[in-house]
Amino acid sequence: MNFRRWSKQVIGGFIASVVLIVIGATLLIPVPYFVLQPGVAIDVKPLVKVDKETAGEKGTFLLTTISLKEGNVFDYLYAKGSGRVELVPEQQILAENESEEEYQRRQAENMIASQHNAIIAAYREARRPVSVEILGIEVFQLVNNQPHVLQKGDLIKKVDQKLFSSTEKLIQYLSRKKPGDVVTVDLIRNGKRMEKKVKLVALPVSPGQKKRAGLGIVPVPRVEVKTSPPASIETENIGGPSAGLMFSLEVLNQLIPEDLTRGYRIAGTGTISEKGEVGQIGGIQHKIVAAEREEAQIFFCPKDRGPQDTNERMAKETARRIGSKMKIIPVSSLKEAVRYLRTLPVHQAAASFKVKTLT
Repeated sequence: MNFRRWSKQVIGGFIASVVLIVIGATLLIPVPYFVLQPGVAIDVKPLVKVDKETAGEKGTFLLTTISLKEGNVFDYLYAKGSGRVELVPEQQILAENESEEEYQRRQAENMIASQHNAIIAAYREARRPVSVEILGIEVFQLVNNQPHVLQKGDLIKKVDQKLFSSTEKLIQYLSRKKPGDVVTVDLIRNGKRMEKKVKLVALPVSPGQKKRAGLGIVPVPRVEVKTSPPASIETENIGGPSAGLMFSLEVLNQLIPEDLTRGYRIAGTGTISEKGEVGQIGGIQHKIVAAEREEAQIFFCPKDRGPQDTNERMAKETARRIGSKMKIIPVSSLKEAVRYLRTLPVHQAAASFKVKTLT
């Protein structure tokens, strides 16, 4: 009897273990979604260096991030049940046939372009010397597996004899054409200048969007920026273009004699162009939460200007939902953000806040 009882216990324990292993393995099965949730809010000052003595900052500019990772069944169930994290279909994050590693490299390139734009916009706002040499637009990736006239690493100098100062302007030009149209691409490949005839393809788009024509590449701009005094921005494991506005504010603050922070903890997000224009970004609701956790008092967000823009609305809705007292300030340009900051009275209690930086 004891042996039988012992055997039943062993068998029961074995079955229970197998069931737990199966359940655990099932929960870790990947799903075609990425999981987005609040990241961190980081002091920008240690990341920015302008070779010039400054008056010092009594407050803090904070860039905000989101946490993004590939989802599994557990993440999917948690997201559906809790509502605290966001599920985003893979095709909205990754380009066609793009791996997560390639996506991370693309985000790193976007960060470099954002830093260049931030420095250019800040120096122009401060009316300090800055020069920009447009080297071209690099073919960073090919978006499909079909035979391609262009190759990774090609540096595009002209398309149809036209120079383009940014990827946005190239995309805008090509969007007026149709798939199947042929364009002439002047490029440098392995140090050799050449011309190629390229047939435009229909690019993949999100559901409900109109298909547009393109070269079938992921383009990244190549520019050389020179400033006086010299300036640099160094980031660690942060990618994407959305810190542009906050970088630009910090660069500007180190260039001019006044302290734009006025003693406040100022978080924000938004892309920046060379002209200082602020653009929409993704995941702003998570950035509001990240800023609230770091006790930010002001949050700059991109202003909604078109029917598809949602940053301003979502930022205000999220702040209300979580009971935040942060002032949500929508801006469409660096100049608007600076104008707002100059209206603020100096905040005397700034020293009571603990400032967190990268370690």
